[in-house]
Parts: sequence; C-alpha cells; structure tokens
Amino acid sequence: MRFAYWSVSLAALMMPAVSAAANEADAPDAASAIADRDRNMTIVVNGQLTAVASQSGTKTRTPLIETPQTITLIDNEELVRRNALSINQALTYVAGVGPNQRGNVATRYDQLTIRGFSPAVFLDGMRLQGGTYSSPQIDFHRIEGIDVVKGPASVLYGNSTPGGLINLSSKVPQSEAHGTVEAAVGNFDLLRGAVDSTGPIDSEGRFLYRIIGGAERSDGFVDHTENERYYVSPMLSFVPDEATAITLIAAYQRDPKGGAYGSVPPIGSAVANPNGQIRRSFYDGEPSYEAFDRKQWSLSALFRHDFNEAIRYRANARYIKVKQHYRSVYNSSMLPDLRTIERGGGGSDESFSTFTIDNNIAASFTTGPLKHELLAGLDFIHNEGTGYQSFVRGAANGIPNLDIYAPVYGVAIPDVLAGVPPTFSRRNQIGVYAQDQVHIGGLNLIGSIRKDWYEQRTTTSGVSTALRQSKTTYRAGALYAFTFGLSSYFSYSTSFEPQSGVNLAGESFIPVTGRQYEAGLKFQPRGTDTILTLSVYDLARQNVPVTDPDDPRNTIQVGEVKTRGIELEGRGSIRPGLEFSLAGTYMDSEFVRGNPPSTTVVNGAAQSGVTGTRPLAIPKWTASSFLSYDLSKNDAVTGPLGGLTIGAGIRYVGGSDGTYTLVSGGITTATRFRTAGYTLVDALIAYDLGRLGGTMEGVSLAINASNLFDKRHVTSCLSNNWCWFGAPRTVVASLRYKW
Repeated sequence: MRFAYWSVSLAALMMPAVSAAANEADAPDAASAIADRDRNMTIVVNGQLTAVASQSGTKTRTPLIETPQTITLIDNEELVRRNALSINQALTYVAGVGPNQRGNVATRYDQLTIRGFSPAVFLDGMRLQGGTYSSPQIDFHRIEGIDVVKGPASVLYGNSTPGGLINLSSKVPQSEAHGTVEAAVGNFDLLRGAVDSTGPIDSEGRFLYRIIGGAERSDGFVDHTENERYYVSPMLSFVPDEATAITLIAAYQRDPKGGAYGSVPPIGSAVANPNGQIRRSFYDGEPSYEAFDRKQWSLSALFRHDFNEAIRYRANARYIKVKQHYRSVYNSSMLPDLRTIERGGGGSDESFSTFTIDNNIAASFTTGPLKHELLAGLDFIHNEGTGYQSFVRGAANGIPNLDIYAPVYGVAIPDVLAGVPPTFSRRNQIGVYAQDQVHIGGLNLIGSIRKDWYEQRTTTSGVSTALRQSKTTYRAGALYAFTFGLSSYFSYSTSFEPQSGVNLAGESFIPVTGRQYEAGLKFQPRGTDTILTLSVYDLARQNVPVTDPDDPRNTIQVGEVKTRGIELEGRGSIRPGLEFSLAGTYMDSEFVRGNPPSTTVVNGAAQSGVTGTRPLAIPKWTASSFLSYDLSKNDAVTGPLGGLTIGAGIRYVGGSDGTYTLVSGGITTATRFRTAGYTLVDALIAYDLGRLGGTMEGVSLAINASNLFDKRHVTSCLSNNWCWFGAPRTVVASLRYKW
C-alpha cells in the first residue's frame, strides 16, 4: 500500500513538467541538446574550457574546478581507447580505487573499493540493486561514461558506505545519424560482436532512436569455466524543443555463464608452500555442479524540462528485474598437509525487482552580490524479491576435499538447496534533500542536507522481522577559485547505512554512520580540459557492530574503521591527441575500535577486524599512469602515419594484508601476512584504415594488451583463507566500422 502511495505521489510530481512539454509548439530540431548538457562534456566559461560533472557530485551543472570534492570523470573516448568493458577495467587508473577485489575469477560482479570501502553503483543517478547474489551488471557497450564520487555521498543518494559511489551514464539517442559495428577476438577464445545505431526518426528531429546489442563468449581465466553474454537495448527520445526531452530506455541482458566464484588458498599463492606454487588457472570447484545464469530486464525513463534559464526540472525512473541461478563448490580452508583443501558448496536462486525514481528541481538566482544554485529533490526506491540460499561445508555434507596440486573432479554433489524454505524481503527508502550553492567572486560555498526513511521486512518460514530506521545526513564545503586556474577547497560530509539486528538486551541497532574531512587543491591550466587534483582526507566508518569485550555473547555498536589518505590525480590533454592520466594514492586504514582477540584461537590478535589491525586487501600505496597519442589530431602528421594511435600504461599496487587459519590437533592458529606488491604494464596500438583510402573509410583496427608481460600476481586476500590471482596477459583485437 505504501509503495503504491509513494509511486503515485512521485509520479504526480512529474505532471507539471509533462504538461509544459506537451504545450510547446513548433520547436526547432533540438535533438539531444538537454541530454548533452547533462552529461560529461566540455564547455567554455569565461573563455576557458571547463570540464562539467554529469550531475553526480552536486546534481547540478557545477564545473569540477568549482566543486569542493574529489570527482573523477571517464568519458566514452577513454573507455574505447583502453578497451575498458567493466567497472574494474575502467577504474584501474583512478586514485583511491582498489579494483579487482576478487581478481581474475569473479568478473560476474563489480567488486572493488573506493578509499577502502565497497561503493554503491548507480546508473543514470539511480542505484542498481537486486538481491544478495542477483546483483545487476550493465554491459559497457551501453555506457557513455563513468563518474567516481569519492567520500560520503548519502546527502544526495541515500544509504551508502563512506568511501564513495560510482555513477554510470547510459548512451542515449542522438540527433546526428551514426553507428558502429564491432567484432573482437582475443586469447582465452574470446569472440565478441556489438552494434550501436542512432539517429532521427522524423524529418524534424523530434523523435530519435538508438539500438545497442551484442554478444560475447570466452573461456574463464581458471580451468573449466566460461563466460557468455547476450544483450539488447532499444531507446526512443522525444525532443519537442530545446528545453524538453524524454528518453525511454529498454534493456534485456542474459549471462548464461559467468566464470567462477571460488578462490585459491593463501599458502601456495600469496605465501610460500613447500609443495610448490598453485597454478594461476587452478579451479577449486566441480565442473558438473558449477552454474550461473543471470537474466535482467529494465525500463528507464529520463525526463528533463527547463522552464527558463533559471529553473530546471529533472525526473529519472527505472524498473529492473533480475533473476539468477547460482551453484558452486569452493575452497574453504587448507588442511595441515598444505596440499588438500576442505571445500564448501551451495548456491542461491533469486528473483528481485527494484523500482527507483529521483525528482529534483534546480533554480539559479541572485540575492545582492550572492549567486545561488538551489536544488530540492525527493527520491524513492522499492526493492522486493524471493531467494533460496544454502551453503554447507565438508565431506560429511557431501562436498569432498580436493588436492590442489593433483585435482580430480567428477564427484556428484548433492542438491544443497533441496528443501530450503524461501526468504522474502521488501525494502523501501524515501529521501528528501535540499542544497544551496553560493558564489561570491571566487568563493564557492555548498551546503546540503537530506532526511532518509528506511524500512525493511524479511519473512522466512512464516516468521517475519521488521526494521525501520531514519537518518539525517549533511555536507558543507568551501572552495576558492583563483583567476589563474587554481582552486583550494575544504569539505565535510556524512553517510549512513541501515543496520539490522539487536543486542543481547533486545535493543535494535542504529544505522552505521560515516564522516569525512577533505581538503585539497585543483588546477586547470587555462584553455585546456586538463584537471590536476591533490587531496587529503580523514574518513571514518562508525557505529559498526563488534563483539562486546565484556561479554562475548553480546554485540555492541562501538566499532570504528578509520582511513586517512592522500591522493594525486590528473587527466586530460597535453596537446591535441596526446592524452594522459596520472594517479597516486597513500591510504592508511585501521580498525581503531574492533573486535577483541579471540581467546579460542592461537594468535587471535592476527584475525581480521581486531582492534589495531588493518582491513584486509587495502594496500597503502598505489600509483598508475597511462599515455596515448592519436596522431590524426596532429596537423603536422599527414599521410598514412596520421591514422596511428599508440599508448601504454603502468600500474603499481602495493602489498595488502590477508589472513589464514590452520587447524591441527584440534587447535586453530591464525596467521596474518602481507601480499607482494606488483607492477603491471598495459599497451595499445590502433590504426584508422580509412587513411589508406579506397573502401576502408570508417574502418579501424585496435589491439589492446593488459598485463603485457604476463606478471603472476595476487590482487587481494580479502577474506580469511581466500586469495585471488590477477588476470594473466590478455590481448584483444577489435575491428570497428563507423558511419
């Protein structure tokens, strides 16, 4: 009932703008004017090129150089140039980001960290959400660009971790007819095809279309696994005038195979094993039991209307349904012989649907010498679904052990989910937010506030548990922009995460909170779209449930993880065609209030989450740089040589903590270790075959290599007894035809 009420109420907010759009007449061919204005782009302000955020940091068109927060933008040109086809691949050259948390195995999910915490993922400003294992993933042929917002962002987006969030921008129909056909091959038997076509439907250019579709398959990076995907996304825009646009985006995607979701034990991968090293392609599961099949359907509506130059209205809505079938056998722990692993097994069957809507109105006005950009909005998310989930461990439950150096597969695994009752869950969140950005000369001030109401109900075997929580979050920041392109800033922001459960006294937990202080410098050389950012931050996640040191049966909310860091990042153009990215990160993270050391484990102080320890899989030092040169943009280069593009990148990731436990004679011993740091090299070479003349106009060939020198490395050991190898050398050749 509440869901229907809020849906109708929120939809009603759109009616005035829809009516305004319907009453416009004889408008010029505006095509995607509004869509372009709201996306990552370059505009000219006071004679200076200025990169503009696509509404992710402030939900307004505020230039990065005037935003008191660290935000990284990656456009489609960079994604194509580096052949980045996932969030992890796209963010390998971004400061503060720890990509590939599950290495070369779990590519079915976007698992990474920002400033030490797992981020929420948004598409067109709306959260992507499913069930526990039925998380949606968007194929990157549909993506125009990515914004990485660093630090707490609850004040505009609701519940999220304090590290930040990722916002993907969808491709939308365009007024100029064009398209791309792509075919790609690579090692691991990769085959990929994609098509993207867009343009006007009518002669006035008021109706625009776009259709994107494709398919791919490849072997997984580990033995006995495969990846497979099919997708299609038709789109339609109605643009009656320069002030109004509505776009409908439908999408269907199926991933009938998704690699594996296992791991390798630390001893033999990150830590020396007297029996030798584990192969990078080692598979810890059972081929006959391995299964993954995800289907997702979605329909989005993106509406914009500018009442005039001062007042702008935006409303985005999406319905998405995700169904998923998952079975796996996986490494659980190593036995004392250091070559046999005990394994677990199980899986889940889930079906979840999510409805999301975000409305906001922005107004620009002045009060004396002050220029204001006022924003007010309301958003809502409803998520519900049913899931069957069960996991067991050990030979006693039908999951046999495995020799990691001489694995023998083919044992029948029982249906672990047989007889498991379903769990139904429903989550609603509504948020109201307001923000004022004040400009006076070079001084830019921002103040934001938001109130969230969150409710959740979970039912299993007729037993229901309910959760209702609310939280107010806020942000304040100041930035001074000097006339020569330098800006200095300071900001404070907060976040929250709903927290279920009760303590021993039956008292409900309160939300987990986050806060961040950040200060920095930004520099944009005049006449360029290059931005360099130096930032320092102090971030904390608080009210984390931990074991009560005075009563191990009880859980108390005094836990705190603190992260302090310094980031240096820059990206842009050195000269026409010569593009660069530069990133460096120092991050010091610690459980300042965590669990007490276990008294039942030898060396219990080494376990994850204990006070004074570092969180697992969070390196202190990372650095990267990528440089590419498109000679076609250099007027001095003519002839066939002008079709060449070359590029190379280098990535350094320092070591991070991991843990493992061994049980011998009934005694459990914990060990903490640090993985080895590693340096990887990437490269690209591309050629515009149209430079050769004849019938090759619009045809290009690109070859991208990742981990060019095939470096063996462990990306992380983020869970006890689990580590993940990084991807070996991958080479992909792509042939594209554009018209």
